[in-house]
Amino acid sequence: MGFLLPIFLLAAGIYVLVGAIKGSGRLFSMENFKDESIPKAKKALRLIYIALAVIMLITALTSGVQTALYSGKLTYYRVTDAYKTTFADLLEDGELTYTTTAAASGGMSCLGSASTGQEITYGPYSVDNQKMEIEEISAFINKAYNAYSEDREKFPLSSGGMMSCMGGSVDYSKYYEQTDLIDDAGEPVYPMTEADLEKGHSVWVSSPGNVRSDANDGSFISKLYEITDPTVLQILNYVFLGLAVAALVVLFIVTRKFTDKEKLQKAREEQVHGPSMPSSAFNFDDEEPEQTEKK
Repeated sequence: MGFLLPIFLLAAGIYVLVGAIKGSGRLFSMENFKDESIPKAKKALRLIYIALAVIMLITALTSGVQTALYSGKLTYYRVTDAYKTTFADLLEDGELTYTTTAAASGGMSCLGSASTGQEITYGPYSVDNQKMEIEEISAFINKAYNAYSEDREKFPLSSGGMMSCMGGSVDYSKYYEQTDLIDDAGEPVYPMTEADLEKGHSVWVSSPGNVRSDANDGSFISKLYEITDPTVLQILNYVFLGLAVAALVVLFIVTRKFTDKEKLQKAREEQVHGPSMPSSAFNFDDEEPEQTEKK
């Protein structure tokens, strides 16, 4: 879904550019223009369309790079002390193993996925693991919920969190934490203070290839990370979007300037009432008397 806008801009930019180069087609429909202004209008429209096409193609490029590189951050999870104390009976030597029926979205039944009927085992996972993935933390949460789903002290009804079941009525937020901050050693930072925030930085994961922004593996995507910045790309997108709007405004002004108002009015009337016919087309009686007299 994230690539729909870049693809649309790319296709539209190519279409407009080709039309501007050819100088013909629907982009250059001038039947309502003043006859003496058509050559001048065509030249002006061609320049505007070329500028608009270039803007759209550049926007497609910047938007596509931003979507490919900066759509997702590396996120880690861990269980809280509340989980460790509340569900201590579920742990064996500080580890958890969870066997359940796999769900269509990868085994996270708490996220409302449909069961596939295939049994799957998660773990063993250490309760002290600071770098859990989504499936690992889901296994912890699901096992606790399946064991104590009727206990309203452990699972009170509330507004619902990220891993809520039962239509968003059960909140699990006190049993897990997540972070997208990573320190220089590659370890997750769960900020408790302002100093903790300063230690961490975000690590992006590309859509194609799942390449981390800190990989430095010499690949093409890694090189793109080295020469791009999400903030700069965002600013460029806004700038070129503004330029595209400005080009459309200029196009409207130029079109209005060269439009023949009488031709336009006539065209609108024909669209509403259909083409008019001369009144003489319906006069069938003028010739008949003359022919009768000759006889």
